[in-house]
Amino acid sequence: MKPVLGALSVVLLGSLSGCGYIYGEDGYFRDRGSDYQAAQIKPRMEVPDGIESKPIGDLLPVPGQVTGNQEFDEFEMPRPQAMLVSAEASEFSLQQDDARRWVHAQRSPADTWPLVRQFWNDYQVGVASESANLGEVETDWLAFDVQSDNPLVRRISPALGEGRSEEDEHRFRMRVEPGVQSGSSEIFILHTHRSQGGNRDEWPESSDNLNLERAVLAELESYLSQSRADGSTSLVASQEGLIAQRATLDEDGAGNAVLNIQSDFNRTWAAVGDALGQADILVTDLDRSSGVYYVDLDQTASSQQEKPGFFGRLFGRDEDEEVTARPLQVRLTQVSNGVQVTVERSIETAAEGDEAQALLTRIRDNLN
Repeated sequence: MKPVLGALSVVLLGSLSGCGYIYGEDGYFRDRGSDYQAAQIKPRMEVPDGIESKPIGDLLPVPGQVTGNQEFDEFEMPRPQAMLVSAEASEFSLQQDDARRWVHAQRSPADTWPLVRQFWNDYQVGVASESANLGEVETDWLAFDVQSDNPLVRRISPALGEGRSEEDEHRFRMRVEPGVQSGSSEIFILHTHRSQGGNRDEWPESSDNLNLERAVLAELESYLSQSRADGSTSLVASQEGLIAQRATLDEDGAGNAVLNIQSDFNRTWAAVGDALGQADILVTDLDRSSGVYYVDLDQTASSQQEKPGFFGRLFGRDEDEEVTARPLQVRLTQVSNGVQVTVERSIETAAEGDEAQALLTRIRDNLN
């Protein structure tokens, strides 16, 4: 028995000493995390004569005074500082990364949730389900042709695009997630559609119509930028009246008609879009980043809702019928004391004086 115990003791001692051989400072699997401290600066490589080289700086410069045996205390990585938002900067902004878009909020998800939830109430959009714990809202189905008077439908329907059926139903899912930075939030929108009366209930991986997703996010960003923390005021219902009182029809230095509105860009953009809808002016497209509504005065928004189908348009038109389009651009430009609304043929050509005057008058009269 004693020889066996002695042999086991020798094997155990050998294994313990072997740990230093394998994992110790001189072991095969030693810790190499501090090897950079013993690095040495080598002279620059010399390029032979007659060969051109492009000079570059040191990509990974090594400090001049480095000692390999210096002992350091344990270092703790500090947390990133909270982002400071100036008084002039908005707490909400529209962000994009490749095909992903979202609204970034400089507020925690708990503070953001009541505001985004109120958004659907103020825009008179029904909610099918919601979860405050998940930060998620699913809307009811919206039929654009039937609910054309809905505030949200009026503002985002131009983003539907040509060739899309207005007889479809649409709904949106909104999710509020914690942002990358502490104390911030990210708000995402997902869109899906189906034919009226259909039974499609599953959600796609990405939005069926990216233009509608972008339009809802832009409207949400505009709404949040105007909203207060308590969310007690219906901004959609109250903002137009205030803007109408601050709108004046003037002329610029060249004698062109200009509608001056003393308000911020977000409020004015939403109010002008509503005024175009109230005036039954057909908006064929829009570009919020450029501040432009594209309108067609030869057609009305209501007539487009009664427009015949493809074969009706194909066989119902006379051969001698001429189709003349008068596309115009209603452009909003931020100025020092508010926003200027002008009417143009293109970015370089102004519209006819009487035509611009009449269109701006219709917009002004429908602001409230």
